[in-house]
Amino acid sequence: MVDFNRPIPIFPLACVSLLPHAVQGLHVFEPRYRQMVEDVLRKVRAGNLLTAGPIAMAVVGGNFVDTIGAYPKLRPAVCVGQIVQHEQLKDGRHNIVLHGVCRARIQDIQEPIESRAYRTATLHPIDPPNHAPPKMKAARKVLRELLHRPLLQRLSSVKKVSEWADRPDMPTHAVIELVGAAMLRDESSRYQLLSCANPWERAQIVANEIARLEGIIAAADAQGAAHWPKGLSWN
Repeated sequence: MVDFNRPIPIFPLACVSLLPHAVQGLHVFEPRYRQMVEDVLRKVRAGNLLTAGPIAMAVVGGNFVDTIGAYPKLRPAVCVGQIVQHEQLKDGRHNIVLHGVCRARIQDIQEPIESRAYRTATLHPIDPPNHAPPKMKAARKVLRELLHRPLLQRLSSVKKVSEWADRPDMPTHAVIELVGAAMLRDESSRYQLLSCANPWERAQIVANEIARLEGIIAAADAQGAAHWPKGLSWN
């Protein structure tokens, strides 16, 4: 559960690095983000459990190139993550693993202050809280059929994600996020998936990208040596 009544620390990167249900490793070396990790890791007692606070992985907007000490413009959609693994290095750096919890939208940004070198933001959940996602059996069937096509099964990464799609204990909405995290490499498609509020549309985004990848493989197959112009290669 994420407490959206409190500002959440913002960790900006140039691209979408995290989606719900997926995990992402991060090497944290900048002083402002070292402070962020240390603040987040201060244990908060929740019943009998000790949990670290959340971090919102944001995406730098426009053509802004982030530099040390600069505070870039941010795109509105973020993925809220929870630290599930942490390694403290001797020189103050951190290695962490974030698990994606949910997608949200930035409502308001709190700029750094003297005691806090990083930004925080007031967020609003994109997916309705406490609302069970649809079963989406038809979308699951389409994804499974796409992933098991012979051209795609030649890719080791596809074999892994097709195993997720085949698991009956894995809900469809989670499969869509995991397949998207593993296979969407185009940055505009990844951000479109992150910012999308409709689970059916998210399934379509992922299916379209899988079909596009299949088309690329088919085009590569058509460029075999037997079809090269005389004295030339496709290179």
